[in-house]
Formats: sequence, C-alpha cells, structure tokens
Amino acid sequence: MNTHPSNELALGPVSKRKPSTAINLSLFLPGLGQVYCGALGRGLLHLCALTALLVVALVFLATQSAPPTTILITVAILSIIPTAYSTWDARRMALASREDYRLKDYNRVSVYVALAFLTLPLLTGLAFSVRENFLHIFAMSGSSMSPTFDEGDRIFVRKDSYLDRQPAHNDLVAFLNPANRQQTWVKRVIALPGDILEIKAGVVHLNGAAINEVNGVHLDKTDLPPITIPDHHCYVLGDNRAHSKDSRQIGPVPMIALVGKVVSWR
Repeated sequence: MNTHPSNELALGPVSKRKPSTAINLSLFLPGLGQVYCGALGRGLLHLCALTALLVVALVFLATQSAPPTTILITVAILSIIPTAYSTWDARRMALASREDYRLKDYNRVSVYVALAFLTLPLLTGLAFSVRENFLHIFAMSGSSMSPTFDEGDRIFVRKDSYLDRQPAHNDLVAFLNPANRQQTWVKRVIALPGDILEIKAGVVHLNGAAINEVNGVHLDKTDLPPITIPDHHCYVLGDNRAHSKDSRQIGPVPMIALVGKVVSWR
C-alpha cells in the first residue's frame, strides 16, 4: 500500500517560502516574515525587541526633557531601522528556504492576523501612556492666543514639565478650565504666587512696574485693581486680550490644573 499521501499530510503540505510575501509581512509587522519562514521564536523576538526599544527610548527621552522634534525623529529612526533589518532578515530566510519546505502548524493566515491583533493592544497602550503622562497634541480653536497661535494650529504640550517645579513668567501653558474641566485652555503665565498684579488701561504692572510684553501681544483697555496671587496659583492671560477669556474672568488658576507646558507648535 502506498502511504506517501498520508505521510505528507501528517508532515504538512509543501510550500516554498516566497521572498515577496516575507517582505510584505515584515513591513506590516516586524517578526511576521520570520514566522512565515518557519522561525516562530525568532519572529516573536523581533517583535518584542522593537516594542521594548520604543518603550525604553520614550522613557529616556521623557526623563531628559527632549523637545518634541527630537522625540518624533528618534521614534521614527528606532522604528525604521529595526523594521528594515527584520525585512532583510525575513527575505534572506525566504531565499534560503528549501523547495520542499513543509508548513508548520502556525503557518496560517489566521495566526499572522492573531499576532498582529495581539500586538495592537501593546502599541495602543504605549501610545496611550505617552499621551497621558508625557506628550499631548492639541488643536487650537478660537483667536484668544492670536497671533501666537492661529485657529487649527497643532501644539505640543509636555505634561511632565511642572511635576517638580512651577511655571516661569511668560510660559505658555495648557490647563483645565476650573469652571469646566472638560475644556483645556492655552494661555500665557503673567504672574506667579506672591506677585502683586495690576492692570491699567490694558498695561500689566507686576510688583509695581509695567512688564515688557512679548512681541505680538494685542492689548486692550482692561483695568484691574491690585491683587496678590495666592500660593499654588498663577495668573494667565491670552495674547489677544480683547478676545480672550482668562484669569480676568476665572481668577488665578490653581497649579494643580496645569496640564503642561507648550513646547512646540505649527
């Protein structure tokens, strides 16, 4: 009796590994190309190494207070280089595979899809962690900070900027509106705890002297009697004073309401 068909079925069907398929899988998710070529452990190692590398890099950059441009460039490089290597390695493995390569139990489309979906929560969790604890991007609305920011400008906010220190005068800060914590506002810090602030016909006086406003600030004719900024609070104003709701309406902002410092925008 010829038992060859049953033996082949037990060992798995023959299917030569295609370099183009290995490349495409690796570009979609580093490590999948290696799994396709029969190296499950090697593929998982590539995948875990890339994820760990991104996590370590982001944590390091956070502790060094790197600017957003540096962060984005670093993450891009750390994603491209391992992906390129993983793609090259998967192509090499496919080219070196035997013509009579027999499919493993995990050489299935469903397994590749499952690995991709299992990885998504890790990457999503990483992105969420960065957003919640480190760097957040906001889109500006309204004209209260014009011309510094225009409607629709994207701004980068470092959420760890004030963990161990208070803001400085003229810092651009994002904060939760104390009257409606669903709203995040962006304004300029004008006064800090202990400062005596007064506004005369739109001109801000701090501790008895008129301040030098930054270029582009549009003054109005507001008058405000002298007030002393309480502890753990700061006084904020918009750069377009006639069209801004700020500390003149809501009072000094608690430091605890600060989301972070605006470090870049476009």
